[in-house]
Amino acid sequence: MNKKNLYHIFLGLTFIIFFISPIQAQNYIEIEGVLGIINGSPKDGKIKLYENGQLIENYTSDRSGKIQVNLDLNKDYILEFSKEGYVTKKININTEMPAEYLDKRFAPIRFAVDLFQQYDEVNTVVFTQPVGVIKFYEEIGDFDYDVDYSREVRSKIDKAEEELQEAHKQHLKDLEDQKKAAEEAERQRIIQEQKEAAEARRKAEEEAKRKAAEERARQIQLEKERAEQQRKEEEARRAAEKLRQQQIADSLKQVAEEKARREAEEEARRKAAELARQKAVADSLKKVEEEKARLEAQRKAEQLAREKAEAEQRRKEEEARKEAERIRQQQIADSLKQVAEEKARREAEEAARKKAAEIARQQAEADSLQKVEEEKAQLEAQRKAEQLAREKAEAEQRRKEEEARLAAQQLRQQQIADSLKQVAEEKARREAEEAARKKAAEMARQQAEADSLQKVEEEKARLAAQRKAEQLAREKAEAEQRRKEEEARLAAQQLRQQQ
Repeated sequence: MNKKNLYHIFLGLTFIIFFISPIQAQNYIEIEGVLGIINGSPKDGKIKLYENGQLIENYTSDRSGKIQVNLDLNKDYILEFSKEGYVTKKININTEMPAEYLDKRFAPIRFAVDLFQQYDEVNTVVFTQPVGVIKFYEEIGDFDYDVDYSREVRSKIDKAEEELQEAHKQHLKDLEDQKKAAEEAERQRIIQEQKEAAEARRKAEEEAKRKAAEERARQIQLEKERAEQQRKEEEARRAAEKLRQQQIADSLKQVAEEKARREAEEEARRKAAELARQKAVADSLKKVEEEKARLEAQRKAEQLAREKAEAEQRRKEEEARKEAERIRQQQIADSLKQVAEEKARREAEEAARKKAAEIARQQAEADSLQKVEEEKAQLEAQRKAEQLAREKAEAEQRRKEEEARLAAQQLRQQQIADSLKQVAEEKARREAEEAARKKAAEMARQQAEADSLQKVEEEKARLAAQRKAEQLAREKAEAEQRRKEEEARLAAQQLRQQQ
């Protein structure tokens, strides 16, 4: 096999390097690796890159397990591959080379690393050292693996990996044994549950038989008790019949007395009911009239209160309007006073200026024509400045007076609007209360009339029902009396025939 094209190293990893003749200058070496996990996925595998003994990068592998990294020249690197539960493997890549090769380009170094599962009983100390070394060989002008180093660690790595594979096989066997043991335990559990279910069914059937026997015994006892109860009831019925016959005789006497008493009570109740009806109607009419009078008095009092509140509201509005007008007049008077004071001040200043100008003129005539002209120019400039200041002050005063007038007018309009709003709200509230009171009074009147009529009707119905019940009782007692009289007559007739 041509070393310039392909080298395949089995040092506990599958390690493939492709070398291509230099193409162009570069200052790094491309590394393309693939992480493989025996009996697992490379996803979440960890790859660490050390440069001259210092950790400089951490990578996490995806499902493909691929990694691509560029290594600087003239440095010593360690690539460490690991995953939780698996052995860790390292590759040493030394990029040092003679200076004359630094301007050449080298093909990427490609390799694959396979990790085995870690087992405590297997000694994996051999993997603490790199499983392969790649470095530059001047005699071939390219990178190659260190064959001497590979031979040295080959046997140790093979032995460790064989032990790991055996441990893995044993682990799988243990898992299979555990699975079979679990299946057997589950089968035994199911058998035990079936036995327990059968025992429970047997006990339930025995319990059902026992309860059925108890139920039969209870039914027999109930039959005996019912027979005894029927005997006692028959004796009681005979005694009751005898007593009833005696009571019939007594009842016939009482019926006549009760009839007379009820007729008297009926007449008294009828008269009392009529009086009660008349009184209830009179009371209802009286209550309605009283309620109407109360509501009318209440309405008048509320009307008087509304009129008083409206008068008070108008008084307050008039006071607010007068106060706003007074404030406006005061503001105008203050403004006029300020204007008069300002005018007097300006006239005094003007007189002083004229006097000073006259003195200056006379002094200028005494001094020289040039000084006179200069003084006149100065006085004219001063006069114009003062005139400008006065006009500006007057404009500012007029602005303040206008703002005060507008503020007073706005305040007065707001007060009037608030007053009108309060009057409208109060009027609406009173109208709503008046409507509610009228409705309540009308409902109270109707309810009083309905209650009175209902009571009268209920009393009439009660008296009618009572009369009907008493009439039915009388008819029943009279029929019973006639039956007994007929039986007595027949018995007497039979007795005479026998004699």
